[in-house]
Amino acid sequence: MEIQNIDAINQSAKTTRQKQTDGPPKDFQACLDSFNNKVQEKTTDIKQTGSLCNVQAIPFMNIASPQKDMAEKVSSVLDLFETYSRDLQNPNKTLKEIEPTLVNMKQAAERLYKENTLNNETGDTISQLINNLQVSASVEYFKFQRGDYL
Repeated sequence: MEIQNIDAINQSAKTTRQKQTDGPPKDFQACLDSFNNKVQEKTTDIKQTGSLCNVQAIPFMNIASPQKDMAEKVSSVLDLFETYSRDLQNPNKTLKEIEPTLVNMKQAAERLYKENTLNNETGDTISQLINNLQVSASVEYFKFQRGDYL
């Protein structure tokens, strides 16, 4: 190998590096703009045919708040109390016919009380009402079983 050839290779590498750095340096914005232009050119070439997909309607769901749900349950227990009261006042009803209503009322009040103590999301006034319903139902059941209405 001759030394002159090595010098020629080094000289050629230097000129190649200078040609690459001699031009104006491209900044990030210029690169980004050129990329965006390429993307826009490609998207205009695509033929758009109507909508890509149809939007499906979502059915309306009535989401009830915990307080509203609890109020509805309290209302149903109060209805059972009212039915029990009417049955007691009716002279044509026997105690055997009234007992299923009383048992249903007691169970509903206990269920409501347990739900309220587990969730504990309701306000103080409704919690007191639920507690009073449960106690009243238990007392009525006890009185009925003891024979107070004979």
